[in-house]
Amino acid sequence: MITKETIKIKTTTDQIAGYSRKAIFSGKFLPGSRLKENEISEWLGVSRTPIREAFRILESEGLVEINSNKGVQIPLIKKEELDEVCELRILLEVHCIRKYIKMFNENDFQKMEDIIIKTEYAINQKDYFFYFNQSINFHVYLMSHCKNELLYSAFLNARNSIRCAQMVLDKSQKNFRDSINYHKEILQAIKERDLDRCVKLMRQHLDDNCEMMKRNVGKKWS
Repeated sequence: MITKETIKIKTTTDQIAGYSRKAIFSGKFLPGSRLKENEISEWLGVSRTPIREAFRILESEGLVEINSNKGVQIPLIKKEELDEVCELRILLEVHCIRKYIKMFNENDFQKMEDIIIKTEYAINQKDYFFYFNQSINFHVYLMSHCKNELLYSAFLNARNSIRCAQMVLDKSQKNFRDSINYHKEILQAIKERDLDRCVKLMRQHLDDNCEMMKRNVGKKWS
């Protein structure tokens, strides 16, 4: 059940989709739950028409399912889907890091270090939504600089499934710190142009992250 909140926003479809997307990623709306137009309308103080349009945007991103019988529902994360997403991430990101290490520059270092700083700040503040947002942004930055729009597009399509799986992760400081340390080590390996170490770290990082998500998804929905 959505609690009433006072949020004043313009009644645009994109903004409604944005607030709803953040609520899904932060765990306010859980997988398997239904999104009701009247509750969203009361929550955001908007009419139902743009809400329906916002639901269609979320459906196109794979964040909700619109069914004539069940209404609008956040889909449960299936182990098979997570297996496929993890396999895709490893293929894309390991290939990308091989390309990226040959074309990075000093400006890239600063931007990636800024992302890591923001991620650490989020952990210290226990702002898990901001943490997950910045953590995935580290990978988004790498993928966006590999000069292959098709690869980047494939990664972005998988990103929402990754974020949904993150919702059920244990909020463990150790897990979060381990992920940040991987990012630091990967960036250092890029700076040193150490291709073998860079590839090894990225694969280990993704393997560890995927195994953790699979364990938690299994516990949550078993």
